[in-house]
Amino acid sequence: MTNLKIRQEVNWKNYLVKAGQFLETARDAYFKENWNAVGLNAVHAAISANDALCVYRNKVRSVSEKHSDAVILLLQVFKHMPEANNYSKHLAWLINRKNLIEYESRLFYKKEAEEARIKAEQEAILHQLGKLGDTDRQYLKQRFVRVRRISGAANEI
Repeated sequence: MTNLKIRQEVNWKNYLVKAGQFLETARDAYFKENWNAVGLNAVHAAISANDALCVYRNKVRSVSEKHSDAVILLLQVFKHMPEANNYSKHLAWLINRKNLIEYESRLFYKKEAEEARIKAEQEAILHQLGKLGDTDRQYLKQRFVRVRRISGAANEI
């Protein structure tokens, strides 16, 4: 990993919990028409979800002051995964809105809030984590332990 400020981590589940809570708050704010709150919580949901994925896969997350480094880390951690480029575009779009929402005088509009909420949805994250037992997964391919699903579907309880 080139010149990224990272920290070793192991507890990816906490980042996924945070992502879910931020996303739930964004949904609540949406129904109250608090567009700035929707946008900022969508940004935080995406960043936490990205942390969960990177920690799960490589036990690292970005601790850089530049949130854009999280996008670079995502692409490095999942460099052999075709979907990573698409996920990174969503994450970059959201991160680019963070400054506007938090620090600029302009308000976040409904249309932007709707787009932010859609880009932060956790189905994509859960889809990847749900592949744990699938043979076509792009991570956790250990040589001495065979992990496979024996019943049910991904993310099914």
